[in-house]
Amino acid sequence: MALRSRNDGISLLEVMIATAVLGFGLLTASLGQLAAIKNSRGSHSHTEAMYLAEQQLEIFHAMPAADVIAATTDPDYPDDPNNPIDPDPGDTDSTTYERRWFITQNSPEAGAISIRIEVDYMDRAGTTRTTTLRSLKAEL
Repeated sequence: MALRSRNDGISLLEVMIATAVLGFGLLTASLGQLAAIKNSRGSHSHTEAMYLAEQQLEIFHAMPAADVIAATTDPDYPDDPNNPIDPDPGDTDSTTYERRWFITQNSPEAGAISIRIEVDYMDRAGTTRTTTLRSLKAEL
């Protein structure tokens, strides 16, 4: 009768170890994917805030300087009368944004108008985030 070799197959212990290693690897990959999704969500909100700031800044740059300065006499100044802003009301994202602007004449020097746009939003952790965009306009 021939003796059987100990290398004929794999043992239950080897299968259990391989399964544990595979499970740990899949769990790590899943956690990495969840972190990427979370970061992507935060990036989306920041991008929306930047878009809203750029949108208002372009409006101010298209206006005559006198109209930009006159915006400081608006009863809602410095708050945007459209607040709260939901860029895409049809989506499942319930994030809203609060936009305001600050206009300073003859700053940083005579003949210049300093424009600062701020957009606030709340992230998923409940922390208020602010995106700020600054620009200058010539007072002609």
